[in-house]
Amino acid sequence: MKSTKLMMLLAGSTLVCSSAQALEIDYFAGAALGYQTDSIAGAVKKDSEDLSYQGRIGMIIENHHRITGTFGYMEDKFSASGSQYKQEQYSWLVSYDYLFPVHQNVNLFAGVTTGVNDNKIAGRASTDFVWGGQVGMQYKWSKHLSSDLGYRYLEQDYSESGIEIENSQQVYLSLDYRF
Repeated sequence: MKSTKLMMLLAGSTLVCSSAQALEIDYFAGAALGYQTDSIAGAVKKDSEDLSYQGRIGMIIENHHRITGTFGYMEDKFSASGSQYKQEQYSWLVSYDYLFPVHQNVNLFAGVTTGVNDNKIAGRASTDFVWGGQVGMQYKWSKHLSSDLGYRYLEQDYSESGIEIENSQQVYLSLDYRF
């Protein structure tokens, strides 16, 4: 009886592994530059805005499903109500996009994102869950190079010392290399 269960387990494992190997998976790495605004409420009613810098790694499965890990950084100095503030934001995000082919070199995409943002405003730091989505267009320059022009919206839960970050919005342009 044990040998039958072992044989079934091995057969199932072999089937799963062979199915996974049959998938077409392309890995990529890249960078993005974007413009980001954060809606700040509470004691400071001011939208923070500046450039955001991003590093990206991920995979494209069967040319239609993309999973991306993104590390991002944004910093802004601003004044509100006569006081000077500095906001720093580090982001660790995981995204899923569905790629819709519309031309030989062009895909439209839409997807969801989740992760954490580490925000620091006026010396108060908090790491909080974020979630949202993105849409955009991907252009394939060659077999190995592609670019995304995208828009991402993220809800945030930052609330420290009467200052709240309600959401982040980004417009970004990436350059990715497929391996």
